[in-house]
Amino acid sequence: MHQCLVHICEAFEEITDYLAHRSQEQDQIVIKLFSDFIDCFSSLEAEKLEFPKEFQKDAKYYLQCEPVMMKQFEDIEFRYLMLSDFYDFCRLTKRYTKV
Repeated sequence: MHQCLVHICEAFEEITDYLAHRSQEQDQIVIKLFSDFIDCFSSLEAEKLEFPKEFQKDAKYYLQCEPVMMKQFEDIEFRYLMLSDFYDFCRLTKRYTKV
């Protein structure tokens, strides 16, 4: 897995109890991780095709500023949930393992 995606998974592990004990600091981390994910994932060519179409579609439409996608991702919790789905997928498929 590309190093920038590994970094996102590592950083995501540092966010604990986000939905139960949300803070401005954690919001900022989620915003940065989401931005990093969009930048990294969209820059990948062949490797991104190995991931579910939902990740490909979300990144593509977000970068195209598709109105429904932009509205959806205004919600920081929605960004967190997408990152959580990505992290879970990487762990379940053994693309990423905790260090």
